[in-house]
Amino acid sequence: MIDSLKVRLKDVIKRRLGTGLPVTPFDEPYLIVAVLGQSNAHGAGNGLDRNGLDAPHPRVHQWAASGTSKDTIVAGCDPLFHEVPSKGVGFACSFAVQLAESTGRPVLLVPYARGDSAFARVRGVSWDPADRGARLNLLWNGMQRIRSAVAMGNELAVVLWHQGESDVPLTTGPVYAEKLDSVIDTLRDEFGDVPFVVGQMVPDEIASGHPNYEIIDAVHRDTPRRRSGVVFVPGPAGMYNSETEKIHYNAAGQRELGARMWKAFAEMG
Repeated sequence: MIDSLKVRLKDVIKRRLGTGLPVTPFDEPYLIVAVLGQSNAHGAGNGLDRNGLDAPHPRVHQWAASGTSKDTIVAGCDPLFHEVPSKGVGFACSFAVQLAESTGRPVLLVPYARGDSAFARVRGVSWDPADRGARLNLLWNGMQRIRSAVAMGNELAVVLWHQGESDVPLTTGPVYAEKLDSVIDTLRDEFGDVPFVVGQMVPDEIASGHPNYEIIDAVHRDTPRRRSGVVFVPGPAGMYNSETEKIHYNAAGQRELGARMWKAFAEMG
């Protein structure tokens, strides 16, 4: 109970921190990229290069979900303003840059990921659409963020999903598949047949971590068979933060994963 209260207090503080880089919003509609999942989606990659590889792109913005910029459009560069602000590099920005440059359209990231989150309830937090009793239901709150971005006249182009590590010791493969499919179905019930891109957990962590990693990884790989309009994207090996933190892609690995996600999305047709 005490640990849970400490986490909630830290969350309150974190949500108030950080200010996004100001931008002038585009008059034309944005293509929305929703970013959902846990820590790798949130952006845990070490090696942030603010003035180089991770510098802002003029046609990529974000709909901030936290910080002093909450509910405003600011530059869409790492660290992103998720449910609580990120500190590192994620895969979403490199994906968004490719989308903007390929289409010539402005892109609006809608970040709503959270570290150590699962379908199983963890400290009162859950991704399970059916868990209405959770203190924080990330899917329903994330959908509200998407809904508010769409209401401004923008178009949801794709959902990027990266999650599973916290469910590895807590959730069986069949249950995880059922819950992931329900996320896809719930999003599509409201937003139409939006493409859904599933990124792989760090291959090195899958190989050396908890034995159930391979079970959740297999569910991810099988998702395109269970649901149409879904693509699974293998992650780069050997690109993690450190020998003691293989669970998170490093900055280079995040950028590479984002590029792979873009390529897979572009080939969906």
